[in-house]
Amino acid sequence: MYNTRTRMENVSAAMRKCRVVGSVPDWETWCRVAAAPALPCDWVELRADAFPEDVSVQQVLTARPSVPVLLTPRHQSEGGLRAWRSESERRRVATALLPMATALDWEAALLPQAGELVAAAKAAGVLVIASNHDFEKTPLLEELLEREAAARAAGADVVKFAFLLQTAADLAVGVQLLRRATGPLAVMGMGALGPVSRLLYAQYGSCLVYGYLGGKPTAPGQWSAELFRRTLDNLVMFRYD
Repeated sequence: MYNTRTRMENVSAAMRKCRVVGSVPDWETWCRVAAAPALPCDWVELRADAFPEDVSVQQVLTARPSVPVLLTPRHQSEGGLRAWRSESERRRVATALLPMATALDWEAALLPQAGELVAAAKAAGVLVIASNHDFEKTPLLEELLEREAAARAAGADVVKFAFLLQTAADLAVGVQLLRRATGPLAVMGMGALGPVSRLLYAQYGSCLVYGYLGGKPTAPGQWSAELFRRTLDNLVMFRYD
């Protein structure tokens, strides 16, 4: 039976505030993060694709940080750092790591083929985040809305968009997307306008904003999680309708 109550509580919480997610780029940083008594973020992202293949699932499960974990075994086609042997292997790793996760990030385009994983996540009360990445451009608003609808139909609780911003008009697309969202949405820009977009979209209702932990970003346009947390805490948060 699905752990519906836990999952719906997670969905409801995702709609109430913008969470800062600290992304970890390598195993060494993860070990330091897991041992830290406190972290400058609300959630920490476990980038399973960034870990060496000789790191076992059990090693990962025993290295638990002090904040909730967002599990991301990213596919190489959308910025993943590991060439997985197969989708079956990636799904097996994700399933094995679900016990430590509050949320699971999976590519929206591949979500329909991951029905068993989605079901397992929901049964465990784990939030399902369907992510979309475009490293070359900002898609048209109508295309983004179509992707959002498809992701929700495939089981997503939260839909995440990250796209390259080149102009002020591109920046406005993310605002329009947040205004027309049908459920919890995470939106962030990449590139030169990425840093300002992440702050702006947080004001307009983006439920997740990613910053990096350690010495290097995991995506172009990322702030450090600590700097973003301080900035967000000092910003009067207006929710625009």
